[in-house]
Amino acid sequence: MFDLSTASGTVRITAAGPDETGAIVYTCTGAVRGTLHAAATHHPNQWDDFSAVRVSLGSANDMEEFPAEPLPRLGRGTRAYHGSIVRLLNEPAEYGWRLTPCGIRDADDRDAPPQTAHTLETLMRAVAADYAARPDLPRLFAVARKRETPTLLRWLAAMTPSAEADMRRSEQQAARYRAQGRAVLAAWWHAAGVFAAQPSPVLALVLAPAREGLAHRAGYLPHWAEIHDESATFYRRRLHHYRAEAEGLRRPRRSRTPVTAAAH
Repeated sequence: MFDLSTASGTVRITAAGPDETGAIVYTCTGAVRGTLHAAATHHPNQWDDFSAVRVSLGSANDMEEFPAEPLPRLGRGTRAYHGSIVRLLNEPAEYGWRLTPCGIRDADDRDAPPQTAHTLETLMRAVAADYAARPDLPRLFAVARKRETPTLLRWLAAMTPSAEADMRRSEQQAARYRAQGRAVLAAWWHAAGVFAAQPSPVLALVLAPAREGLAHRAGYLPHWAEIHDESATFYRRRLHHYRAEAEGLRRPRRSRTPVTAAAH
């Protein structure tokens, strides 16, 4: 149990023991009434790296629904709020926080007032720090990996074919534009050779840099090939990333110890 001073007043926070999922329910009284969930989880950009702590208001969770818990309310207010924050333990404290993109919102999906949002974010940060300071944190990360791995592997299995198809399509488009560019350039030089030997108004029009003429197409087709080469590289990196994450989940590498001291 600990007390936390916030912009809305003092909040008393009581933590239960970890449940079978490794999550801890924090119950708040005082300036804030309700619960928060804290759990070890994976890095949002590297799914086989379990070095993050997620704190959610009430039972909100990105991957699965925890048992329903009362959403936090301020003082005697009737509005309940949801939202979550992630603390990346291996990143410096000033950069290692990720608030849910939608922010903190009430049950009617309205943005929380500024002071309320500040209070609840302060509360989530304090709970994340408390969870990250637990001596059994390595065990909680092991539990999180075991719990989340099947879901993460299913997601990666579903996303990998799309990334591969996008990569192949971009490669094929790049090759097609490159081949068309070579053919158009060769046609231009052939027409130029004929024109040099026997000038004619028709060939002059063919050689002119008019829109969609040979010269124009010879200029932009290689550029389109480069664009699709870049696209193929992007999807190739994404595909390799997905495959590396899946391999890391199937055969866990030796985990880095999260830098928990920076969580406070």
